[in-house]
Amino acid sequence: MIYTVTTSPSLDLVMKLQNPLAIGQTNRAVSEELRPGGKGINISIMLHNLGVTSTAFGFVAGFSGDELMRLTAATGVKTGFLRVRRGRTRINVRIKETPEQTSINGLGPEVSADDIQYMVRKLSGLTSDDYLVLAGMVPPSLPHDIYSIFFEALKENSQPKVIVDAPADQFKYILKYRPFLIKPNINELKEYVNMQFHNGQDVLNACYKLQEEGARNILVSIGKYGAVFLDEDGNATRIAAPGGEMIDRTGAGDSMISGFLADYIVNHNLKSAAMMAVATGSATATTDGIAIRDTVDELRKQMTDGSSFDEPIV
Repeated sequence: MIYTVTTSPSLDLVMKLQNPLAIGQTNRAVSEELRPGGKGINISIMLHNLGVTSTAFGFVAGFSGDELMRLTAATGVKTGFLRVRRGRTRINVRIKETPEQTSINGLGPEVSADDIQYMVRKLSGLTSDDYLVLAGMVPPSLPHDIYSIFFEALKENSQPKVIVDAPADQFKYILKYRPFLIKPNINELKEYVNMQFHNGQDVLNACYKLQEEGARNILVSIGKYGAVFLDEDGNATRIAAPGGEMIDRTGAGDSMISGFLADYIVNHNLKSAAMMAVATGSATATTDGIAIRDTVDELRKQMTDGSSFDEPIV
């Protein structure tokens, strides 16, 4: 079974404007949509679209938490959210004006030590047959090393495969636990290694550093330039992104993890999983919202085995 943990889930209110956003003025939307949000939830939704079952965990609160649970369940995702007493699930506003998007993110609920221990007990029941995805930023209401707390809860002799998609400031906490996969984007990787990247080889060199510090497999998303993948046996692949013009990046990185897992649990082939990851991320980036399976499959058919590490990424 696959489990996703979103430490800071959200309701995303997406509002589209016909005209550019006028600061200090009244702006009227031409359309709006309320979506369940947060990296782990996006991953679970994309997994469902790919025909894979997962259970979404996270902390929720208040009326917005009720709506988040309802909307997530309506997508077909199994949920195991923990309802906390104080505050409310954050509401994020996405203002979309062609071709720009302005985002305002909410704060989220207050999570107590007892709430954390309840989540820890849930995770302690996972086994080596399971996959655990830890995804997203750590909100102010949680200890900054919360991912370390979650790793410590896992049984050493029967630990699930752990996939982490978190900001660079979390790497110092997680790499020592040898996560099965980490998926930084290019900016997060730059921040961690304090380097500038000009081509795929520069990215690969940074991946070697992460591997030396404990990461087993590393998948770096590079937007329209695709991805660089380094597996635990030292095999490296530069993967070009398929698809057309980008419509909305929201959820694209999350979709990459879904594609990786959906392929890996069937084929147990790391390179194949990485290729599927890029196809799935590209499908969401070229779609309004989380992509459907048909779009992913079409893009996967267009992909070749890889591209040169010498090709620029700027």
